[in-house]
Amino acid sequence: MSRITSLSEWLLRQAVVWGGFAFLLFYALVVRTVDSQSVIGRYFGGDGWVVKYTTAGLFFVGVAALVIRLLGLLVQFGALERTGLSNPPAGGNAVEDADALLEEIEGGPAGLQDGYFLRRLRQAVLFVKQKGSADTLDEQLQRLEDVDLDRMNQSYSTVRVIASTIPILGFLGTVIGITMAIAKLSGQDMEQNLPAVIAGLSVAFDTTAQALALSIILLFTKFGVEKVDARLLTLVDERVNRQLLGRFRQYGSANDPHVASIKRMNEQMLAAVKDAAAEQTTQISGSLVAATTAWHEMAESTASVLRNALVDGLQSGLSAHAAALNDGVAQHTRDMKDMLVRHAEILSENVDSHAQTFVEGNQEQLAALVDSIAAHGAALADALEHHVAVMTETETQLASENRRHLGDVESALGETMIVAASRQEKLIRQSEELLKEMQVALVEAAGATVAQQEQLIKQSDVLLRVVESTGAVRKLEEALNSNLAKLVSVHDFEQLFSSLSATLQLLSSRVGLPLALSAARHDVDDDQSTTKSQAA
Repeated sequence: MSRITSLSEWLLRQAVVWGGFAFLLFYALVVRTVDSQSVIGRYFGGDGWVVKYTTAGLFFVGVAALVIRLLGLLVQFGALERTGLSNPPAGGNAVEDADALLEEIEGGPAGLQDGYFLRRLRQAVLFVKQKGSADTLDEQLQRLEDVDLDRMNQSYSTVRVIASTIPILGFLGTVIGITMAIAKLSGQDMEQNLPAVIAGLSVAFDTTAQALALSIILLFTKFGVEKVDARLLTLVDERVNRQLLGRFRQYGSANDPHVASIKRMNEQMLAAVKDAAAEQTTQISGSLVAATTAWHEMAESTASVLRNALVDGLQSGLSAHAAALNDGVAQHTRDMKDMLVRHAEILSENVDSHAQTFVEGNQEQLAALVDSIAAHGAALADALEHHVAVMTETETQLASENRRHLGDVESALGETMIVAASRQEKLIRQSEELLKEMQVALVEAAGATVAQQEQLIKQSDVLLRVVESTGAVRKLEEALNSNLAKLVSVHDFEQLFSSLSATLQLLSSRVGLPLALSAARHDVDDDQSTTKSQAA
């Protein structure tokens, strides 16, 4: 910790600093803001201000000291149960464990090292360490309690001095005020000097009243803080006794001095044994170091000799081995060369024999392939000739059958045309008779004109139907031609007969003049189709 930090912490713990700061704040924020005739303005300002300021300053310093003391006590109260020594072992701590206990105490919070609890623990453990025995520890703890109590009383000495000084300052102000009042008295102008005398007396009584009031407040505050301090000391006594009494092993040396002497003798003997062991350890370490040094030197010399011998032996051995290896490699190379030459000759002979065998085999396979191709060609020619003959015979048969079937069709068509012509002649005769009747009817009755017109309309419809039947006949002719073509290509004669029968039935159902006109056209078409079928 630097000096500046230490100085800063020391200044922050001084009651004068905080008291002066509180004094300045009080006069700056309170006294200067109130009326001078008020209670605060009268007792803390006005005439006799030197005594009043001094009294107030001392009061704030004392209060600051008590507040700082109270804050420290509260901190110790809060940390009392959280600090201390760990639980002792089953058989208790030995005196030699005092150092470890001191380290544990020093490991506590730094701000509490000067507190009642940790300080008393440290002093008690130091006593055990220095004494070498814990037989009189309870007496030492009692003495430490008395020391802490005296230290507590001494810590309030500043506050007690301030509390005693404040009334004295009040009395001093009283003396000053009375002196001022007496100085103002005069036998000539008594009435005029009376206000000045009263002012001096008021200063005397105001300073006394201020001092007594502040002293009473300070004393009661000190009493309260002392009660808290005493309570803390009581708790510290109890906790220290719980922590230390019975912790250390005791030998009863307080009642029997021989035990203490024996204990000291044993301790001296143990110390001598420790010193002898340490000296022996030092000597053994020195001898081991010397032996190690000699061993290293001998090992280095032996290693150098071995290294030189190994280097010489390895050089000669490696040279001989390299020469032998070179000779072996050369001999092996020659042997490999001869073996490769022999293998090349054998391989060339094998290649020639395999090539000749391959050529002979290929020639035989080629001859067999040519023979097979010729045989297949002859067989194919025979098959083609047979197929042509079969096709020719089939075409001849088909042509004869076509001619026979076409003759049948022509005869059927002739019969059909004759029947149609007879029917057409009958229809013509009927039409002529009907026209004659119509002419008679026209002559006989003029009123039948409307009926005749209707008959004309009907006749027109009949003519239209005849025209339509003519178109149907043309379509039938085209269908007949297509059926004949299909007959030539497909040879489906049953379908041809069914088509012809349907055509004949349709022609027999249709009646009209255009049938006679188209008969010649059918004959021409039939001749052409017959010629085509014969040519096919």
